[in-house]
Amino acid sequence: MKAFNKDRSIGKILSNKDKSPLRLYRELTFGPISLFKFLLWELMTFLFGPVPGGVGLFLRRRFYPLMFKECGKGLIIGRNSMFRHPSKIRIGTNVTIDDNCVLDARGSAQNGMTIDDDVLINRNTMIQSKAGDIRIGRSVGIGANSVLVSWDGIGIGEGCAIAAGCYISAGSYGTDDSDKPISEQSAFVKGPIIIERNVWIATRVTILDGVTIGHDSIISAGSVVSTDIPSQSVAHGNPAKVILKRR
Repeated sequence: MKAFNKDRSIGKILSNKDKSPLRLYRELTFGPISLFKFLLWELMTFLFGPVPGGVGLFLRRRFYPLMFKECGKGLIIGRNSMFRHPSKIRIGTNVTIDDNCVLDARGSAQNGMTIDDDVLINRNTMIQSKAGDIRIGRSVGIGANSVLVSWDGIGIGEGCAIAAGCYISAGSYGTDDSDKPISEQSAFVKGPIIIERNVWIATRVTILDGVTIGHDSIISAGSVVSTDIPSQSVAHGNPAKVILKRR
């Protein structure tokens, strides 16, 4: 088990009384950037974020890439999507991010959040780094209303299909001190979540920390994956167990 640095948590940052509310908001949303860039990015988000139709798509494609560390051609961003610490986010070519998504790279480490070419992120999806990098490989599709939260890194191989309502995240709190609120006790994580290439994650699957799912595997709907799944396997249940091998 690896201890999670709660000093990076939103609650810890907001509890700092030595900084103004504006400074705290700037650090949470954009990181250590200049006041000019902060105001510019806020203005772009305010003006272009909610604009519907083709005009909105054009404006966001034209101006939003200025926020990111790297951004390829063909970017499509839907209405009201939010990007936190965008200077840590790399986006490849022909990436589509649908309406009302949140991409938060606040807690990422050396490589930040990387979204490779031809990735589709459907609406109402949240991808957040509390700690550790996130990499989403080429031609990955992520279904609507999914949540990916990195405590120690998330890696998704190319060609994976992640259906709607999936939850890829975990971690646990200490429970030894019954006089202390759970939210204030130490948090721990078993390790990164690795999903290798060409894996199908069906609807409403939960994948916990420290798990590796081998390439060309299938996880059936509603399963909870708490241990490693070998390559070319079909797994089902809570906890998910291998029920057959693919040929």
